[in-house]
Amino acid sequence: SGDRRTKTSTLFDLEQRRSNARMTLNSYLDPMARLPLEIQSQIFFDVEPGTASKVPHPLAAPMVFLTISRLWHAIALAIPRLWTTLEIEALPRRAGYIELCNRWIQRTQSLPLLLSLEGARGSLLLDPNTQDLVTRHRDRLESLNLGLSVTRWDNLYPERRILVRGPFPALRTLRVHANEGISFSKVDEWLDLLIAAPALTTCTFDNMSCTPAHRLVHPALRYLCVGEAYSFSSRLNHGNTATLLKYVTLPALQTLRITNLDIKESEFISFLARSSPPLRSLSLVFNQRWPPQFMSAIFKSMPTLTRSELVRASWSDPNFMLTLLTAAQDGALPLLHTLRVVMHAKIDYLRLSSILRTRRTTQQTPLAVFQLCFPSKDVEIAKESLNEEALAAFRQLAQDGLDIHIGPKGQNLVL
Repeated sequence: SGDRRTKTSTLFDLEQRRSNARMTLNSYLDPMARLPLEIQSQIFFDVEPGTASKVPHPLAAPMVFLTISRLWHAIALAIPRLWTTLEIEALPRRAGYIELCNRWIQRTQSLPLLLSLEGARGSLLLDPNTQDLVTRHRDRLESLNLGLSVTRWDNLYPERRILVRGPFPALRTLRVHANEGISFSKVDEWLDLLIAAPALTTCTFDNMSCTPAHRLVHPALRYLCVGEAYSFSSRLNHGNTATLLKYVTLPALQTLRITNLDIKESEFISFLARSSPPLRSLSLVFNQRWPPQFMSAIFKSMPTLTRSELVRASWSDPNFMLTLLTAAQDGALPLLHTLRVVMHAKIDYLRLSSILRTRRTTQQTPLAVFQLCFPSKDVEIAKESLNEEALAAFRQLAQDGLDIHIGPKGQNLVL
């Protein structure tokens, strides 16, 4: 018996030595093994997760690194930042799957987490196992993405929501979006999420609307986006709404993007007045006609604004942009650097050139970038109004230093 144990021990020792010798040989032959650890780590970071379903998945990075070789396995486990992003499809999950997610998160050690939960069509609920996972690690959440996939039945039962309970003391970035418009008229989940994240700085709500029952002052939020980025093919009735601004006060807000500005002029001005935000960037899509005096009031309340994008969703008002620029005179927007306007192409271009000239010569900070964008189908309409005198005026502005673009994306009619 003793001899057998001795032989077994000797055999194991020989196997271990052979394995170590093979690893040493591989380290000389494998180009990857000869790279410094910092470069190997960066290569791992640059590998995309892949399309193999949601992670954790054995064929998606970084899980796949564990199966390549002992070296790659060791490197992958030695890089906590490699495991800080986790994307879960919000289906009912077995405890074994959630335990795999927990092991994934444990590899991050104490680093902040970026968590994405994508709802499956027909169900907005998180199963208890997934809820427990979020709750267990909520103190480390730095970024949270909630994707809701709804059916018409879900809107009939407002209690059927993805419920994610705070507090989230470390949360900095929040995005909540849906495949169809969701109305939160009976529950205050939008504001509940904001209240639960006092350190939140970046927030996006897309394709959703709500009528909250209470008000909120959020002292840290610097970026707010309600709605997706505008394009000429965007739907303007898909649930994005500025109603939220009626219920929040955001004294630190620096960037505001609203895809569907559908509240009253007085309500928007009231938000700006009580927040007094140090706005640097403003993007608004108008779906209604607001009077020039309102535009003047809104511009005068934003003395720190440096960049603005203004979109006229309805093409019924050809003087919209001229009204905007005229209202921006009289000392308004003294720091404005970049102005982008999306609207119909048929306007008084000679008057526009005169307003731009005045803007560049009378303001504290001269306007440096001006873009007037319209659909490609409007090019011929623009050419009819863009006569030689107006073109010469615009080209003189360009020679004087104004970065100017008039036309569809990719086609500048001035230069």
